[in-house]
Amino acid sequence: MTAEIAFAAEHFDGVSSTAQPVVTVWNATVRVLELRREGAVRSIPAADVRIGDRLGGARRVIYLADAGELHSDDHAAVDALASALGQGRAAAEVFRLESRYSIALLALLLSLAVAGAGLRYGVPAAAEHAVRLIPPSLEANIGARGLALLDELAFSPSTLPVTRQDALRQRLAAACRLADCPAYRLEFRASKRIGANALALPGGILVFTDGIVQLARHDDELLAVAAHELGHVQYRHGLRQALAAAGVVLLSEVMLGDVSGIADLSSGLPVVLLQSGYTRSMEREADAHALAWMRAACLPPRRFADVLQRLDPVHDEAKGAALFSTHPETRQRIKVFQEQELVSSDC
Repeated sequence: MTAEIAFAAEHFDGVSSTAQPVVTVWNATVRVLELRREGAVRSIPAADVRIGDRLGGARRVIYLADAGELHSDDHAAVDALASALGQGRAAAEVFRLESRYSIALLALLLSLAVAGAGLRYGVPAAAEHAVRLIPPSLEANIGARGLALLDELAFSPSTLPVTRQDALRQRLAAACRLADCPAYRLEFRASKRIGANALALPGGILVFTDGIVQLARHDDELLAVAAHELGHVQYRHGLRQALAAAGVVLLSEVMLGDVSGIADLSSGLPVVLLQSGYTRSMEREADAHALAWMRAACLPPRRFADVLQRLDPVHDEAKGAALFSTHPETRQRIKVFQEQELVSSDC
């Protein structure tokens, strides 16, 4: 290592905004950095000199404690000064790695993989935790506002006779006396957009379209559909999906105890349910709930298989929403329910 390192730089003294050109000289003998300009010399002790990290081809910055900053384009000389001061070894290694395209590309791919894993696994896991912090009253408000938006975007008033609607509500209420049901409210709507379908909103709002009521050949089939949707209500799938779709910022706020903006989830709820739907694991969970519920209510599991068989071709060309969006393979689901026998000593 040479005793003296010299290079040109601009000195910003922290008093004037104008840079002063200087020749910077490292005197290893007395371990001072000398700033030479027009015969004048200013000495800076080594302890007051800190070398800034290298960022691509940008000018290097040398911090001088109370004496301002030096800016220089002479990277080799600044690196030599950093070495003489015993600074910047880690930063120099990082820069060396960043300068190799193969390593930079590998780092980019790893970053994308981590980000993808976070979106696929981390965000849903955080949403599952955050949903426990949402009080039922607020969840009910989100569902009610979501239904109001769906009434504007996708629904119109039901054309089913009121007597028919009431009869179905009574059948479901009677079944819930045999099999436990979470708090719910059954609504009926007409919808050209989603056709024969059903969906569950946060807070226990079940919506049956006129199409699915007309498609069913037996009221037990509609109870089977209700059992599936009640599974979504039981496990708060709608709220979990809305939280996951809302993004990391809102999730973080909820997990830190700030639920002031959570009601705004209702504005994105229609998009989540009509376009994204539920995850496959959520659908399997709702199916399992439906099977157990039907057994408790003394309903043949085949009823759900029967209605799914008729719904499947209806949704082959446009699986936009609710009961069929992102579902597991429908034929496999049908097989599971077909193979189940109604076995209960109480039925």
